Amino acid sequence: MLYAGALKFISKRKNNTLGFLRVVLGGFHGRREMLKYFLVLSTIYSSGLLAEQTLPQWEAGIWLGGISLPDYRGSNERREYALPLPYFIYRSERLQVNRKGVKGLLYQSENIHIDVGGKVNLPVDSDENAARKGMSDLDTALSIGPTIHYIVYKKKRRTLNFQLPLRAVLSTDIKHIAYRGFTFNPAIVLRQQAQWDSAASLAFLFSTRPYNEYYYDVAENNVRPGRARYQADSGYGGIRLTLITRRSFKKYSLGGFARYDNLRGATYEESPLVTKVENVTVGLYITYQFLKSRRLVHFLPDDLEE
Repeated sequence: MLYAGALKFISKRKNNTLGFLRVVLGGFHGRREMLKYFLVLSTIYSSGLLAEQTLPQWEAGIWLGGISLPDYRGSNERREYALPLPYFIYRSERLQVNRKGVKGLLYQSENIHIDVGGKVNLPVDSDENAARKGMSDLDTALSIGPTIHYIVYKKKRRTLNFQLPLRAVLSTDIKHIAYRGFTFNPAIVLRQQAQWDSAASLAFLFSTRPYNEYYYDVAENNVRPGRARYQADSGYGGIRLTLITRRSFKKYSLGGFARYDNLRGATYEESPLVTKVENVTVGLYITYQFLKSRRLVHFLPDDLEE
């Protein structure tokens, strides 16, 4: 299988930027809960839904929202967060800095563009999750790498495109960084610009063994009644359907999203740590803009499948 072959090849190649990222991530000195809240904002708030847009080069304001999500894909336990946070966004034609981090444009033509960016996964306290109780905590995970966007259809206010994101995954507890393999989540994305800007995507998830091992393996020393020893393989990880909508006004915007994950057929579906094969994540938010640049720039939208 093409995907499995590609993932097996890239899983053998260690990321050479570990030292650099250790320095960058080492700059975070907040409490664990404050870091969680920051990552919640990264998860819920999507600033770019559609095709290329013209917006202020930078803006600053406040974000208020809430999100309900599973501890991890396949968990039957959930967490809810509600909080206000300041936000800052910087945009240029080749660089974007926002609540998700830094995203750079590598190549652009009429129907294809390639950028590099990433996302974060929230940490999990294993003592607060029945399936993982007694196991090591899941640290914050940073995924970074390139995405190829290919526009299949574009007419007026509607676009249909394929996205091919390849991500190297690193976990960190601030003090240490560990390599966790690669993910490859090809997706098809439909975007619609109207009074409410909306987008929908269907993604097929694949990951290498180090990634699946981190989230779904059960080592011998973690075996207990109801939690047998388990070793996850690389390969298919299920599907993900994402829906996002947003409406912008002069100073503020309203938005929300829903994400559905289905792990049926995943290589790790039989893991004792998979206690629910279907997960739903939902979130709502409102933003208010205090300041903005007078200069306008063109920029490309965020990766919806993230």
